[in-house]
Amino acid sequence: MEYPKLRSFITLARTLHFARAAAEVSLTQPALSQHIQSLEQNWGVKLFERNKRQVSLTVEGQLLLDEAERTVQRLENLRATVKEVASGSRGVLRLGYVGTAVLEPLLVSALRSFRRQFPTIRLEPTEYNVNQQISLLKSGELDAGILRGPLPDFRFITCREIHQTALSVVIPDNHPRARERQIGLRDLADHTLIVQQDPDGVGLGGAVLRLYTEADLVPAKIVRAGDVNTAINLTAMGMGITFIPSSQRDFLRQDVAVSDITDTAVTTSLYLCWKEGRNNPDLMRFIQNTQSLFMPSVNDKK
Repeated sequence: MEYPKLRSFITLARTLHFARAAAEVSLTQPALSQHIQSLEQNWGVKLFERNKRQVSLTVEGQLLLDEAERTVQRLENLRATVKEVASGSRGVLRLGYVGTAVLEPLLVSALRSFRRQFPTIRLEPTEYNVNQQISLLKSGELDAGILRGPLPDFRFITCREIHQTALSVVIPDNHPRARERQIGLRDLADHTLIVQQDPDGVGLGGAVLRLYTEADLVPAKIVRAGDVNTAINLTAMGMGITFIPSSQRDFLRQDVAVSDITDTAVTTSLYLCWKEGRNNPDLMRFIQNTQSLFMPSVNDKK
């Protein structure tokens, strides 16, 4: 069943005039007539009653018209999809992220904005740690990754800083200083530090340890947690203190308290990372959309 013949049938059924229908589908009248005759022969039904004065749909033609219109619409949708796929403007975008990234309100807004503007591009987000994301980006199994800094320079990977925030300390709600909005880091130096298990000097764990290093302090004890939620849960149990990005202080459980840290300029940043040289229009759209909603000035790490 050929698309041009279906279009001829639908157009003639709408106009009931061979000359006008032929003009609309850019055919001669004999060619249009051949299309109709071919369909009638293939389907074994008569579609139109014709005489010198008028053309009209038969009962069979009327019954088949709706299905023909739906078929043509599906074929046109398929053609548009093929064109979009061929130009790289439709498909799947595989996105990696670290656990703390999904709590950033701006990142949530960026993902919603992208899905709203490009509904034909399917986002497939999956949580991975830093090392996993870099490996998958290099192999091409991820299109983009959201990583938390600090980050080292990765060969063949571009990392663009998209969001920066200060660190806040999380303590149990029965801590003597739980009601204080600001706490000096030295006042907490004798506490056990619960820190996320990140590679040395990388991610949220790296930022927290840098905080202590720049203050010339050493925690009384360091406990490694698998993720930030585990660190917060251990803090609620009274096992120590932990740190989170300040932008996420509104998402904590009720039995902990959060305070700003005084006398420090240490921050933690989110980076959008991708493999250099990727010729993927969907990826470029995602980068531009995300960048527009985050920091107006960006820093690239290559």
